Amino acid sequence: MVSSGGISLQGITKVYDGGVLAVDHVDLEIEEGEFMVFVGPSGCGKTTLLRLIAGLEEASDGAIVIGGRDVTTTRPQERDIAMVFQNYALYPFMTVRENLEFGLELRKVAKEERRRRVLDAAQTLGLDQLLERKPAALSGGQRQRVAIGRALVREPAAFLMDEPLSNLDAKLRVSMRAALLRLHERLGVTTVFVTHDQVEAMTLGQRVVVLRDGQVQQIDTPQNLFNAPANLFVAAFIGSPSMNLVEGQIEDDQIRFGGFGLPLPAGRELPRGRVLVGIRPTDFEHTSTADPALPRIRVRPEIAQGLGAETLLLFHIDAPRVSAEAVQAATDTAAEEQTLFADSERAEFTAQIDSRALFALGGEVELAVHIDGLHFFDIETGVAAGGSAATPPAHAPRRDPVTQP
Repeated sequence: MVSSGGISLQGITKVYDGGVLAVDHVDLEIEEGEFMVFVGPSGCGKTTLLRLIAGLEEASDGAIVIGGRDVTTTRPQERDIAMVFQNYALYPFMTVRENLEFGLELRKVAKEERRRRVLDAAQTLGLDQLLERKPAALSGGQRQRVAIGRALVREPAAFLMDEPLSNLDAKLRVSMRAALLRLHERLGVTTVFVTHDQVEAMTLGQRVVVLRDGQVQQIDTPQNLFNAPANLFVAAFIGSPSMNLVEGQIEDDQIRFGGFGLPLPAGRELPRGRVLVGIRPTDFEHTSTADPALPRIRVRPEIAQGLGAETLLLFHIDAPRVSAEAVQAATDTAAEEQTLFADSERAEFTAQIDSRALFALGGEVELAVHIDGLHFFDIETGVAAGGSAATPPAHAPRRDPVTQP
């Protein structure tokens, strides 16, 4: 495999006919050998940005540099990149071997070199026993591996992948994510991966670019996106289940919301007055397993969703729903569609607790709150306030988001 190259985007902008701004002055440095993921809701500009890197779209402004070479006006076939698309686009009348080899024939690669590359790719992707089959005789996962193999034999400076796993079922997506990670670890080729699925982004990306309306919201590691979202949009988009959000009041070294009062996290400089408060579902814990020193709140769960080792408790608190535009954009639904309850006015909360904890629906449940994980956002701008939440404590219900399936 040839040495891969980094990708530099310098003020990249794309404006379509009619003045539609799809990508708005994006500056981004993708390091050589990095696995970078673009994520965001529908229409955020992530696929357009990938197509600009590939040369399938022409930039309205800015520069694109791949492997130290300015390719802004270079044709796609001269950019030394290989793309994997959402649809497999395999030739149905060709065998797996022929599908893998076809692009190399067009590029006049010598026969022995073609054979070497095809066999290397087939062995890497576990296709060596399938080389004489045609696509109709392959499963979805096998067809996707052939599509990846067709890019792999190119030995490019960078791989560009546009939602390549979205047509697979949930179980197969998990196994294919693991296969992609192993492939990247082995080859070390710069990879840019587009997805709308934030769990996919968190499990694959060494760094993740969160996009909204063509603008970069935050570029960071998956763990930092989860623990230290830069604004309300990132906080609401990253994490499954989503972060609980409510308007609160900071006073007398406490944060008060919905009739509750919690002490402020130590060492955080927070302005007094109104603020938006964020609590991850994993920062609640049933008191039967919690540290006795943690503050408590009492709630009445209305819905319980068992997930095996964990249970999601859904409940209301006596505070208005946060209907900020950023939250609606992050959830990709209209405000009236964001509720499982008949009550659409009060804030809905989710707590993720150990399934061994005993509780009764309709009755009160006491939950401990890990206040070091609280998030705070400016009520006008949505920008994060008071610094980052602390590193996740080692308590049972909280999981590293990178390892969630």
